[in-house]
Amino acid sequence: MIFKSFGLNFNYLTKKNFILIYGENASLLSEIVEKISLQAKIDYDLKTKRYQEEYLIQNQDVLDQLINSNSLFGDRELLIITKSTDKILEKFNLKISEENNKKVIFLSDALSKKSKLRILAEKGENFGCVACYHDTPEQLQNILSERLKENKINVSREFINSIFEVNSLNRQDINDVISKIQLIQKTSKITEENLKDIFHSSVDNNNFEIINFCLSGDKKNINRTLNNIYTQGINFNEILAALKYKVKKLLDILESDLSTKDPSRLVENFKPPIFWKEKNIVKEQLKRWDKPDLKKLMELIYDTEIKCKKNYDVSNIILQQFIVSASNKSCLGNRCI
Repeated sequence: MIFKSFGLNFNYLTKKNFILIYGENASLLSEIVEKISLQAKIDYDLKTKRYQEEYLIQNQDVLDQLINSNSLFGDRELLIITKSTDKILEKFNLKISEENNKKVIFLSDALSKKSKLRILAEKGENFGCVACYHDTPEQLQNILSERLKENKINVSREFINSIFEVNSLNRQDINDVISKIQLIQKTSKITEENLKDIFHSSVDNNNFEIINFCLSGDKKNINRTLNNIYTQGINFNEILAALKYKVKKLLDILESDLSTKDPSRLVENFKPPIFWKEKNIVKEQLKRWDKPDLKKLMELIYDTEIKCKKNYDVSNIILQQFIVSASNKSCLGNRCI
């Protein structure tokens, strides 16, 4: 049975004997597992045990004991099997486990539609299946807004937009900043001004800095910032996510008023308002990129993301070549990056 990752009813979900949680969004996956474990503790007094699939396959006696036997101390358990694949189905007797009322969570990275484990989880009545896809920029903005409200911090939508204009945030970044805010609140009052400082000191701004230089064609600064990031270690996912976000934003601005092509007018009239520090940068980028070019660039970003994942060992080289070719727009006439 398929469950959406947002608005989950954890009380209902934990009634299932088996739950598959899979996808690329590791932070979301961890959040869901934590909430299921807490709900299972409340509803069924279950203690959590974790094992890797590889270990259980290599130690069939341990798996059999977990399925067929109760704890020696009478404690009921929630079994979490990490890095799960179709191989676990060859060793795991779901029928016996269900008869013994065992509760099992299978954790996995991305699974294809042909995966036997995914098919079973999506169709099985006693199975819950939750896919954890990457958060969209809009979802992340809503998450940040809700988390701030939960901590009794009210900010404007413009403020939320301004945070994302200068920071490449993911779900884990938000969780880390909220934890820091909760500590600060014990001794100090949180205002919008010091909240900006907290975000800027907690999140590396280099990703969006590179993206702005790239879209503006600032080759000198691109090389400088790329070199700085390489010395610290590079994450192609974060940089490409920031680039996708910015390209989509430029497309939204261009499509917000089809009656004009004037960058200044488009930027000044765009809703929600663009952060004032970004306005001139965005105007220059709109002068340089039209809608067809941006749409083609978006396709190339996805192509590059796939190539980086398939060739992880040289992903930094692939990314560097792409950023440089995008900055001079040569990539638009050459898909052989």
